[in-house]
Amino acid sequence: MRATLAILRRELGGYLDSAVFWVALFLFVSLLHAVFFFIGIPVGEVRLPSFWAGRVASMDSAFAWLPLFYSLLAPALTMGSWASERRSGTDEILLTQPLRTRDAVLGKFLAAWVLLVFLTAVAVGPLAWVVSQLGPLDWGTVWGGLFGATMLAAVCVSVGLLTSSLVREDLVAFLLASVVLIGLWSLGFLVRLLPAPLAEAAWYASPALHFLESGARGVFDARDVVYHGLFLFAALILNTLLVGARRWRS
Repeated sequence: MRATLAILRRELGGYLDSAVFWVALFLFVSLLHAVFFFIGIPVGEVRLPSFWAGRVASMDSAFAWLPLFYSLLAPALTMGSWASERRSGTDEILLTQPLRTRDAVLGKFLAAWVLLVFLTAVAVGPLAWVVSQLGPLDWGTVWGGLFGATMLAAVCVSVGLLTSSLVREDLVAFLLASVVLIGLWSLGFLVRLLPAPLAEAAWYASPALHFLESGARGVFDARDVVYHGLFLFAALILNTLLVGARRWRS
């Protein structure tokens, strides 16, 4: 645990000193507020009006945008977690220390996850407060949505870390993770077009769909908690095995 916390502090310091984090914070908050107030959800089976057009005190459209935003934001935060270390050679220094591989992976994961949850709170919290001042907002739905968002954020970060461990270039890691996450999110457009067995498989494969069917609506579903937990566990285990194999070769 002490080693994990040391990696966590190291990574957090690196993020806070990076211009990428502050640019991501500004863009995420600005874009989420813009699409919520002025665009809504214009595509898909369930289309939602913007706040000003619908004039309903609801955060549904804001939460519905999170899977797509996370598909870009999580890779941006994690792209250099392993790729930069491999390119600069500092991973060899890290992996030769008396440190278990799983502690290094967990520390890096927690740092990126904490920051993504923080970004979500900074974006959604003020937005919910403004909406509550303009109408009777259901805060139970908001808290349920935030809980679901933390699970989705964990899965997206784990995918970003996994792809970062596969390559040496930050940009390649970002693009690879974004393609994977956007691809999983896009399965939502195919579910109703596919035959029943394939549609069910597509639904189970997409973390975004599990969030949109429950957490985004403020609904707690234990099956979705289990799904996100298993997905996260599998991604972190694979990340640990990949990094551990490189450590063994060194």
